[in-house]
Amino acid sequence: MPDEKKTKEELLAELAGMDQQIVDLARTVTKYQRLAEAWRDLWEQFAAIVEGFDGFIYICSQNYEVEYMNQRFIDRTGYYPLGQKCYKALHDRDDICPWCVNDRVFKGETVRWEVQSPKDRRWYYVINTPIKHPDGTMSKMAMIQDITESKEAEKARKLAEEKYRGIFEHAVVGIYQSSADGRFLSVNPALAQIFGYASPGEMLASITDISRQLYVDPRRRDDFSREMRDEGLVKGFEAQMYRRDGSRIWVAINARAVINEEGEVQYYEGFVQDVTERHQGES
Repeated sequence: MPDEKKTKEELLAELAGMDQQIVDLARTVTKYQRLAEAWRDLWEQFAAIVEGFDGFIYICSQNYEVEYMNQRFIDRTGYYPLGQKCYKALHDRDDICPWCVNDRVFKGETVRWEVQSPKDRRWYYVINTPIKHPDGTMSKMAMIQDITESKEAEKARKLAEEKYRGIFEHAVVGIYQSSADGRFLSVNPALAQIFGYASPGEMLASITDISRQLYVDPRRRDDFSREMRDEGLVKGFEAQMYRRDGSRIWVAINARAVINEEGEVQYYEGFVQDVTERHQGES
């Protein structure tokens, strides 16, 4: 009987110990459930950020295999090329892209660049970033935005500037831009020639006060400024002015005020013609 009683006591002690183990196990399970929920929430937040990016994202391994691709990129590619070579999936190439920067990225460098894809001939801005994994391996993450429209707009802007520059440089009439307080901002060769200067640069360096240095009667400059303020432009405005050598000429000016979004005058721009012969014929 004593042995049986002792066995029962031992059994109760063991049961009590098992109860504590169950409690400890339940706490551990709860802890890992919470960690799993936290990781799930974190992943959902990451996925929301990635999918909210207005562009394409993909991750590839050091042997050029696609490890991840966001939905926008999947939609562009037409399928999920998981495990396929990035150069095939992205650019429909059979070998490594000649512009590839993976060797730099896998040395730890973040590389930013622009590239035109041979697959669709569109321009993309790419940020390539190295990703270091806990096991010592690395991947490359690329964030890509389509910049074709901005590239085309930039090209159109440059063409327009070149066209304007050609007109500006080769026009037979004087063309200028000036500040409202009477300083030239730019003059073309024809205007420099009208006033007897060897080049636009020489005229810009010499004339720092249009009213005082060019107008024979500075009050005409006041008339010009007043008309600009009231109307925003002048047409057929005539005034007598000095040339570089001190001689006098008559000029006719057509100009307008260039206004910014706040309604402020940025500068004046206009055309100038030498009408001296007409005035001499009238005298």
